[in-house]
Amino acid sequence: MKRTLLVLLALVLVLGGIGAQGKGESAAQSGPVTLKYAFWGNPDAIGVEQDIIEAFEKLHPDIKIEPVVSGYADYHTKIMTMIAGNMAPDVMRIDDYYFYDFIKLGAVESLSPYIERDGIDLDLYPKMGIEEAVVDGQIYGLPWGTAPLYMLLNLEVFEKAGIPLPSLDWTIDDFERIVRSFNPKVDNVYGYAIDTNNISIILPLVWAKGGSLLSEDKSQYTGDQGGAVAAIQLIADLYQQGYMPKDSVNAGNTEALRRWFSNNNLAMMSGSAQEILAIQNIENIRFEAWTMPQAKDSRNTTVFKSNTISIAKASKQKEAAWTFTKFLRGVEGEDLYVKAKRFPPTLNIPENWDHYLTAGRYPMMIKENSELIAAEYGHTLPLRTGYAAIESKIMPAVQAAMLGKSAQQAMGEIRADIMKIIKTNSK
Repeated sequence: MKRTLLVLLALVLVLGGIGAQGKGESAAQSGPVTLKYAFWGNPDAIGVEQDIIEAFEKLHPDIKIEPVVSGYADYHTKIMTMIAGNMAPDVMRIDDYYFYDFIKLGAVESLSPYIERDGIDLDLYPKMGIEEAVVDGQIYGLPWGTAPLYMLLNLEVFEKAGIPLPSLDWTIDDFERIVRSFNPKVDNVYGYAIDTNNISIILPLVWAKGGSLLSEDKSQYTGDQGGAVAAIQLIADLYQQGYMPKDSVNAGNTEALRRWFSNNNLAMMSGSAQEILAIQNIENIRFEAWTMPQAKDSRNTTVFKSNTISIAKASKQKEAAWTFTKFLRGVEGEDLYVKAKRFPPTLNIPENWDHYLTAGRYPMMIKENSELIAAEYGHTLPLRTGYAAIESKIMPAVQAAMLGKSAQQAMGEIRADIMKIIKTNSK
């Protein structure tokens, strides 16, 4: 699906952002306005969105919302197809992996004039979520689902092995020591496993080794240098030496990781807020949401990632779309999301945690750890145009290293391809 999306991105660029340029606000209509609202989700998530839509329509009977929904795997391809066909949804959720590509296409409207006009308090939103939505001084969306990518710790596995939980300030050396403390050849319990489909999984280890995949200005590839190579080689060594499950090398193995974790065959795995919800639905799992291992001179290694709710530039009902966007990402919408446990609180409203938390339910430390990550341990992704295309080159290289190539060779062989992506997407 990612390959299909990359082809669509290229096609829409060639066509000059067809569908992205609207004809402006249509004349005032008599009767209700209908907005198309695009989002991804499983059946439970769709039910939450429907509740939010119904609550909005009760407050705004003159605005009707038509959902455009898809599973995540197909979602961005579907939206790009709609944009290319001049059928862009009025309001759309965008994963920030692809956000800069949508900006480059001219597919989304700047919200800065609306925010300034209505006096929206941006301090209500997570700082890192707003930072990801700003391009050239303009805000192109309001953050949605902003949360850390945690290290999930299986408490029963740690206890049975007699291994203490790490501190929140643990280092990459602590991480390696813990993983090597398990003996999977004896008891089939592994210290760690990864999803090799997702660059966000390996970035914390790269940062913990003092490396990066892109330069600070995101104009150069640095994944074949220093700390990045050391991190990929560490992953490869742990895999080849049997400290990670053999199936870890397969891309898109999130369900397998969840199964190993819930069956107490896995001590640690990376997990988003949505993964936490999935694990919570499995009975008798005691686990915690933790920081990622850190560098000796830097705590900021835990991915803090957002998505955005944006208005299509092609929308002919931008004022109505803005009214819905404000509700969706305002206090009312956030309250409904949190009460439904769609994600942990993302707005700076501390009392919302009372709606999200359930007494005696794991992870019990998610509130304090999430707040600590936001304040002290978080790190945004090196997002830019072409980010998904860059990921599509890096992750197969990581797999190649796990299967026997040296990390230096595997990460070096993709340099030309990634620099070509960067150059193409910098025009």
